[in-house]
Amino acid sequence: ARRSRAADVSQGAYVVGLIDGASPSPVPPDHARAVSALLASTDQLAVIGTDLNAFLRLLGRVSSSELERYRAGILSLSVDVRRHLAIAATLVAELRSPRRAR
Repeated sequence: ARRSRAADVSQGAYVVGLIDGASPSPVPPDHARAVSALLASTDQLAVIGTDLNAFLRLLGRVSSSELERYRAGILSLSVDVRRHLAIAATLVAELRSPRRAR
């Protein structure tokens, strides 16, 4: 019972994990703080991504060969930000709710 509480899962889920050979690990004491930090970081990155997309739209209105190298760099950065946000969203969902089966 103590170990299932430490892992933040029901006793049944803990026993199922033991039977499957993969007992749930205890939730780290700083779990909530880590989730909060990841959420804050992801929120800031989402704002940056929005700004990048607005800047790309602005660059698209200007036709200049000199701007093309900037446009390509910003587009690449925007793609990287979106990729990171997709990965972070999955991680946040997993971290937010350590209680799996109840």
